[in-house]
Amino acid sequence: MNLFKSKRPHYEHLRKKWISRNKDITENLFEKHFRNAAASTLGGLMLLSTPGLSVPITHPAQQDQSKIGASTSKNALLAAELTDKIPKETRALTPTEEKVVEELVKKDLDLDIKAEIDGKRLNRTYGVIGGEQHLYRYPGDTLEAHAKTAQDWAMYGSSGIAPGLGAWGYFTPSKAQFTPKDEAQERYYLAVQTFLSPGFSERVAEYRDFYKFRKMLVVNPKTGQAVVAVIGDAGPAEWTGKHLGGSPEVMHEVGLAGGPRKGPVLYFFLDDPQDQIPLGPVNKTEHSLAKV
Repeated sequence: MNLFKSKRPHYEHLRKKWISRNKDITENLFEKHFRNAAASTLGGLMLLSTPGLSVPITHPAQQDQSKIGASTSKNALLAAELTDKIPKETRALTPTEEKVVEELVKKDLDLDIKAEIDGKRLNRTYGVIGGEQHLYRYPGDTLEAHAKTAQDWAMYGSSGIAPGLGAWGYFTPSKAQFTPKDEAQERYYLAVQTFLSPGFSERVAEYRDFYKFRKMLVVNPKTGQAVVAVIGDAGPAEWTGKHLGGSPEVMHEVGLAGGPRKGPVLYFFLDDPQDQIPLGPVNKTEHSLAKV
């Protein structure tokens, strides 16, 4: 005997009818949603996968209606141009390779980068970068204090904070003296093998002062993603197989924050004696106007 059989046939009929109708509505809703989503995704993939395709952007208030404004990512252009200029294995570049790459990056990102400044250079300009932890910025600093927003914490909090200080100690003597510049320097810092620089062991003090918070440009040659950062620590050790390290934020900006958190990058000094170029991601876009 079915103890749960309804004794009200009319009610049972309406209930089944409502369930059937609700199921049809739900299925139609999902079908429509996925159809629209698929169309949007396919359209996006077509835009991304079509070589040389640029998206027209119009600005009626700023230009004639007979013109179209086209924007092209110079970062993507750089990645395309570097394809056959970078060796397949992550080795030190030859002087000729280094010069070609340096000029390409200068041209596409419009930044004055150099492999050598004042007769000083690192042991290489192409190597493997690995993820580093946050650094203490001032006495009493905490990992939680590094997060400016909840999103910051979600993205970078899990990286933790190094138990020791960077190569030059704290970024500032006290929290009271902590400035936005100090914050940016820790946020976008690099650990670089300064100790392997030619001439370092003979002039330690001179090289130490030269490298302290020296600006550098780091570029992911596969994607063109780039970031301006400072040298905030020394390392990593040679036995690690890595040639430099990047803060959690640096790794994110060059597209290497996921998976093994490492990958090949180009890195050059940024010649900015007036300190005019801000730290952070470099996203260059070329705008052009064309008649229709």
